[in-house]
Amino acid sequence: MVIYADEIFLINTVAAYILLYVLGACINKIKIRKRRLIFASIVNGITSVIIFTSEIPLYMSHLLRGLSVFTAIAISFFELRRQMLKQIIWFLFLSGIITCSMIFILSMFSGPVGMIIKSGTVYFDIPPLIFVISLVVSYVIMFLLIKMFKNRKNKRYYIMTLTHNDKTVTLTALFDSGNLLKEPITGKYVTIVEWEKVKELFGADYDFSDIEKYAEELKLWVVPFRTIGKPDGILYAFMADSLSIPEEKRTAKRAFIGIYDKKLSANREYSALLSADLI
Repeated sequence: MVIYADEIFLINTVAAYILLYVLGACINKIKIRKRRLIFASIVNGITSVIIFTSEIPLYMSHLLRGLSVFTAIAISFFELRRQMLKQIIWFLFLSGIITCSMIFILSMFSGPVGMIIKSGTVYFDIPPLIFVISLVVSYVIMFLLIKMFKNRKNKRYYIMTLTHNDKTVTLTALFDSGNLLKEPITGKYVTIVEWEKVKELFGADYDFSDIEKYAEELKLWVVPFRTIGKPDGILYAFMADSLSIPEEKRTAKRAFIGIYDKKLSANREYSALLSADLI
């Protein structure tokens, strides 16, 4: 296979730009500074050419490749330099996705794959159209995988402490970024808790079916909401004195708590849904 330095530079520069863009936009979720990314990608492309065209020891190739990744990330996301290890791990993971995508696309449309890998630098004997298709497929795969990872990460259990009327209850809560319910007047997010878990805060010995009779006495608010299958509904809520999540060292004063009449978890793993602003 004939190796062309300009193609090595182009392939690795473009791939590095996409990797850095996805890293910044989808994982770090910061403002993308395109000039930084372009410069960092060019550094990566030049390093790739040096590794392929120079007869240097293998350990030097790996060292140069590692230094190139470190430099590219430092240039692109200098403000996140304290999270450098995380950035490098994500960069390498996403690099693997691009490589595998290109191999798959090439094998489908171009027969046997012409490829050389040297110290993490990849060279493909690839037609321009297939290269573009591979990058598009890689971007879609990366986006979907990151979305799945984020959704999984955003579902975590926490020990939550509620204080109201000089009484305290401790329960297990699930944080789900999909809980965006707000009280419309104050704009505060609403954490949802089962009635059976909070009724002792009021010294109540009645069922939820009777709560409307005591709404004024309990100083309850009415929060409208919409869900799939139920376009209009209301949720009774109260303003708790405080809500604490010790693990996250978070304490919210005057937190809105929505009262739910049924079980939130079929297997009773949790009895509250944390609001989106708490984690």
